[in-house]
Amino acid sequence: MTKHGWLALIVMAIVGSAALQVKAQTSMGVRASVPFDFVVGDKTFPAGKITAHGVSASQAGSISIRNLGSGEQTYRIGQKLTGSDASRDAKLVFHKYGDRYYLAQIWVPGYKAWEVEKSKSEKALQREARLAQNSKPEVVTIVGEMQ
Repeated sequence: MTKHGWLALIVMAIVGSAALQVKAQTSMGVRASVPFDFVVGDKTFPAGKITAHGVSASQAGSISIRNLGSGEQTYRIGQKLTGSDASRDAKLVFHKYGDRYYLAQIWVPGYKAWEVEKSKSEKALQREARLAQNSKPEVVTIVGEMQ
């Protein structure tokens, strides 16, 4: 085999390996039935079967959230929780302000939890709650299953 032939095979092996790593990273997620509408970024998702997962092996990156019933999907920036151990449970954690729910964390068994970047509207509600001496949102956890 020529020098160029070997080089082509090596490049294909590297690209194939990278594609498998990305597929493995994006295939691990959480699927849960969420009984209420909730907000991720500037998008409101209807109640239903939800899948969520981080799509990066790094400390920070993109998080994918999808409603299986409506087909709606969004990506949001997130980061792995520092100081947390690998999760034992599959779950989605929400912050509740009044009657509005915001996706806050994604816990996938065997991996560190992902924290979802807060939207402008959640930050505003958080400031209002602090001013009203009610500084912490209610935390709601929905147990799911590994996807």
